[in-house]
Amino acid sequence: MVRSAMKAFVRPLFALCVFCALPLALTGCLSHWFLESETRLQLENATEDYSIISLDVVALDGSIYSSWIRQTVLPGERSRVEEGDWIGEFKVRVKYTESKDASGDTLVDYRVLDFEGGSMYLQVTASEKGKLQYKFR
Repeated sequence: MVRSAMKAFVRPLFALCVFCALPLALTGCLSHWFLESETRLQLENATEDYSIISLDVVALDGSIYSSWIRQTVLPGERSRVEEGDWIGEFKVRVKYTESKDASGDTLVDYRVLDFEGGSMYLQVTASEKGKLQYKFR
């Protein structure tokens, strides 16, 4: 009698544990088996007077950065497609100059961008006030 009551209690409890463990397993590294874990990024410089020198991913405290696009992109040009394991919201650093030929002083612009994974196309434009603007297409 006690044995059958114990079986009746253990089976639903085991099923509940398995049911709860499945979503937890998918939130970790196992989710990369089902979701695309890589982002391919191409950058277009749609400005007229700025040259983009690089795009880097920066740690939140600003102490560490990793270069993603290491190519100078002159006005009207596009970069090569670069791959990286960046999915989510990241702080990026864009180095640029206020010249058409990448000469002059290097300026830096920090932004927070959201990378969804897969192939992404980032268009950089300049506002009338001279600030860089970023738009994913």
